[in-house]
Amino acid sequence: MTIRIIFIWYDINIIKDDVYNQCNDILFTFHHDQQSCIDFIKSTPKNETIFFVSSSSYVVEILPLINDFRQLNSIFIYSIDQEYKVGENMFDKYSKIIGVFDKFEDLFQSIHDHIDLVNKQIETFKFYEKHQKSTRQLSKEFGSFLWLRLFKDVILLLPHDEQAKQEIIEKLKEYNRNNNKQMRLIENFDQTYKSEDALLWYTKESFLYNHLNKALRTEDIEFLYKFRYFISDLSKNLLCEYEQLKESLDSIVTYRGVQISKDEAKNLESSVGKLISTNGYLSTSFEKSIALTFITESREEKERILFEIECDLHNTDSIILAPIAHYSNNPSEEEVLFDLDAAFEILSVSRDLLSNIVVVKMKTTDEGSILAQQYIKQHRRYINTSSAKLIYGRLLAEIGQYDKCQQYFEHLLENPNGEDVSFIYYYLGMSEFNKGNYENALEYYKHSYDMLLNTEIPRVGSSACVLNDIGSILSIRGQYDQALDYYIRALKISQDHSNYPMIAVSLGSIGIIYRIKGEYHRALDYQMRCLDMKEKYLPNEHREIARTSDHIATVFNDLGDFANAMKYHQKSLKMNEKCLPIGHDSIGSSFNHLARVLTNQGKYDEALDYYIASLKNKENVFPNGHISIVKILSKIGYIYYLKKDYNFAFDYLEKSMKMRENLFSDIHDVNLLSTLTYFGLVLIKQHKYDDALIYSKSAFDLAKALQPLGHEDMTDCLTNIGIIYREMGNYSEAFEYFKKAHENEDVNPTKPSFIRLARNYDNMGICLYQQGNDETGLKYRMKAVRLIEQASPRTQHADWIDTIGHIFLEKKIFDEALECYLISLNMKLECLPANHVDIADSLMFLGDVYVEKANLENKQCKLKARSYYEQALIIYQKLDHYNSIYILNGIGDIYEKMHKYCLAILYYRKALEMCEKYSSADKSVRERIENNMARVQWLMN
Repeated sequence: MTIRIIFIWYDINIIKDDVYNQCNDILFTFHHDQQSCIDFIKSTPKNETIFFVSSSSYVVEILPLINDFRQLNSIFIYSIDQEYKVGENMFDKYSKIIGVFDKFEDLFQSIHDHIDLVNKQIETFKFYEKHQKSTRQLSKEFGSFLWLRLFKDVILLLPHDEQAKQEIIEKLKEYNRNNNKQMRLIENFDQTYKSEDALLWYTKESFLYNHLNKALRTEDIEFLYKFRYFISDLSKNLLCEYEQLKESLDSIVTYRGVQISKDEAKNLESSVGKLISTNGYLSTSFEKSIALTFITESREEKERILFEIECDLHNTDSIILAPIAHYSNNPSEEEVLFDLDAAFEILSVSRDLLSNIVVVKMKTTDEGSILAQQYIKQHRRYINTSSAKLIYGRLLAEIGQYDKCQQYFEHLLENPNGEDVSFIYYYLGMSEFNKGNYENALEYYKHSYDMLLNTEIPRVGSSACVLNDIGSILSIRGQYDQALDYYIRALKISQDHSNYPMIAVSLGSIGIIYRIKGEYHRALDYQMRCLDMKEKYLPNEHREIARTSDHIATVFNDLGDFANAMKYHQKSLKMNEKCLPIGHDSIGSSFNHLARVLTNQGKYDEALDYYIASLKNKENVFPNGHISIVKILSKIGYIYYLKKDYNFAFDYLEKSMKMRENLFSDIHDVNLLSTLTYFGLVLIKQHKYDDALIYSKSAFDLAKALQPLGHEDMTDCLTNIGIIYREMGNYSEAFEYFKKAHENEDVNPTKPSFIRLARNYDNMGICLYQQGNDETGLKYRMKAVRLIEQASPRTQHADWIDTIGHIFLEKKIFDEALECYLISLNMKLECLPANHVDIADSLMFLGDVYVEKANLENKQCKLKARSYYEQALIIYQKLDHYNSIYILNGIGDIYEKMHKYCLAILYYRKALEMCEKYSSADKSVRERIENNMARVQWLMN
C-alpha cells in the first residue's frame, strides 16, 4: 500500500511543462495566490502527504503560514539564480526544507528519492494462522514475522560499539550526500547522540525514521545490519519506558486510524481469530479522537479503518510498547509506539453504521513469540549450536531470501565476535549452492570442512552436513560415484554420533544417487527409511518431509507406478504451500515434479501448464539464471516435441542450451544427456538426420560416461541412433543399433521397461519389413504390441498400436489387426473422455476390420461391424465430425449387403445430407454415395 502524495507548485510557471512531463503519474496542483494555496493545504485530509515546491521569490513569505500543517511533508525550493542561498537560520527554523535547487534534474531526482521514502513509511500488517502445528509451517506472512522477530534477537546480541555506530553514520551520509541540511543533522547525530536518547531522535528526526522504516518494510538486510546500533538502542529505550508503564497500569487501549484498499479491508473481515503483526514500528494513540483525525475524509476506493488495541501489560511478556508523547514534536497526539515484533489477535471486525468506519478490535498476544522460540529450539537441535545469529541467517535461506542470507553471513564473517566461523563458511556455501553458484559453494564447503577438522579437538560429528552438501555438488556435476562416496561418509559419521536429522538427510541423498543409477528398488528403500526417520523427529507437516515425499514419488514415477507418484508429489506440494512463503522455489520444484508424472501419463497440456508455472517461479527466484531453469526449459522443449510442435520444441531446447553454456558449461549431468537426446528426437522429426546423428551420438557418449551398463539412458540413445539410420535408409546399420539397444535392456539392473523392449522389437520389425522379410518383421511388431499392452495406458502408446494395426489390416491379417485395435481402444478408454474423437476412431477401425472380414466370412461379422460403426457414429455426431459421412456410408453398405435396402437407402441419404453440410467434402465421396443410392434403388425395383 502506498501513501497518496499531492504536489503543490507555488509561483512556478517556468517549469510547468517539465512538471507535466516528469510527474504525469502524480496528483499535482499549481498556485499563484497565497491564500488559495493555504486554503488548499488546510482542506487536504491529514492522512494525505503534501510535497511543496516553491520558487525562491515568495517562499520566505509563505513558509511561516504553512510549516506547521501536519499534511506538509517536504519543502523543495527552486531558484533560477545560481547564487541564491538560504540562510542557516531558515533551515533550523523550517526543518521540512529538503534543499535549494538551481538545476531541474537535481530537483526531480530529490523529489523522486523522497517519494520512495514516503511510500515505504506506512505500516502494513502481516497475517498468519493461529495455533500452527509447527513453526516450520512458514506461510508468507509468518515467515516475515519470524524474520523480524529473530532479527531483533540477533541485533541485541551483536556488538554495540563505536564501529557499529560509525557504520550507521557512513550509511546515512551515503544516502544523504546531496542534502546539506540532512548532512548537518547527521553530523550532529554523530557528535551528540547518546543511547538513552534513541526515542528522542526517532520521533524528531525524519532522516532516521524514514530510512529505518523503509529498510524494515522492504526487509533490506544490508541496511538493517548497518542500522543495528540504533535499532538496539531503540528497543532498549522502549523496554525501559514499558517497564515504567507497567508499574502504573495493568492494561491500556490504543487506537490507530488508517485508510486501506477495499481488498485489504475484506482480508481483515475474514481474519477474525488470526494473528496479525506489522513489518516495522507501529504508531498508535491513547486518544481515539486523534486516530480518527487520520481518517476524517472518506474516498470511494478506500475503506476507513479504526484499530482498537487492548494491551494486557501483565499477562503478555513479549509485546513491548511505550507512550512517547514527551519525546514528540506533537505531544497532544498522545503517541504510543509498539516495538517492531509486536503481534496481535483480531477479536472482531464490525462497521459503525453512523460513521461508516470499520472498527477492528485486537489484543496483544505472546503467541508469535512462542512460535518463534519453538523455531529456534528446533533449529538448535538440527545444527547443534545455540547461536541465534546462525539460526537467523539460516532462516533467511529457509524463506528463500538467498541473497540476503549471503549478505548477512558475509557481514558476520567480517566481525564474527565469537561465532563459529566454520559454520559461517558452511552457510555461505549453502547460500551459493541455493543460487546455483556451485564452484563458489564448493570452496566455502571445503574451507568449512578444513576448519572443523583442523582443530585441537576435531569436530568430526559436525562435518557430516558439509560432506553431504559437497556430495550434492558432485551429483549435480554428474560425478555420481564420487557423490555416493561423500554421502556414505556423511552417513557413517552421523550414525557414529547419533545425529538422527543428518542420518535422514544422508539416507535420502544416497537414495537419489541410486535412482539416477537406475537401481530403483534400492533407491526406494533408502528414501522410505529417510521418510520414516524424518516423521519420527519432525512435525507431521514439514518441508523436509515434503522433500523426501518428492524423492519417493520420483522413484515411483520411474517404476511406472504413476498413482503412487502423484500421491506423494501432491502430498509434497500441499506441505510446501503450507510450510513455505508464497513463491518459494521449492513450490516451483513441486510443480516440476507433477509435470513429469503427467508427461509420463500422456497428459501433455496439463504437464505443460505445470512446467510453465514452475518456470515462472524459478525465474522470479533466480532472475540471473539457475541450473533448475536450464532443466525446465529443456523439459518444456520435450513436451512440445510430444505435442508434435517441433519448432517450439527446438526453440526451448536452444534456450536451455544457451543458458547452460553461458552459466553452467562445467556441468555434464543427466539433464545435459536428456537435452542432447531431445535435440536428436526433434531433428529426426524435422528430417535433419545428419544433425540428429551428431546430437544422439553425443548423448550416447555422455550416457556411457555417466551410467552403468544396462541403464535405460543407454538403451534410449542406441534406439535413437538406430531410428536415424533407418530414416536414412541404412537398414542393416539401424538393425544393429536396435539389437544393441535390446541387449542393453536385457542387462538392465532393474525391471526391464516394457516400452523400451517394445520399441526395439518394433524398430527391428520395421527394418526386417523394409528389407523384404515381411513375415518375420510383422511377428516382431506384434511382439511389440503385446509388450505395450503390459505398460501403463497412454494415448501415444495407443496411437503407436493403431499404426501397427493398420499394417495388419492392409495385409488382411484380421485377427492381429483386431487385437491391435482392441488394445488401443482399451487404452484410450482409460486415458480419454468417453466422447473423445480418438475413441470414435478406434471404434471405426474395428468396424473396418469386421467389414473386411465379412467379405470373406459370415453375417456375424457384418453385425459386429455395424455395432462398432454405430458406437463411433454417436461420438462423431456429437462432435459434428467429418468422419460421420464415412460411417453413415459404411452402415448403409452393411445393410445393402444384408439385403435390407430400405435401411441402406436411409443411411446413404443421411451420408449425402452430411456431404451437403460440409462444403469441403470431396467430390468423389459425394459421387460414390450417389452411386450407392442409385444401385440400391435399382435393386429394389
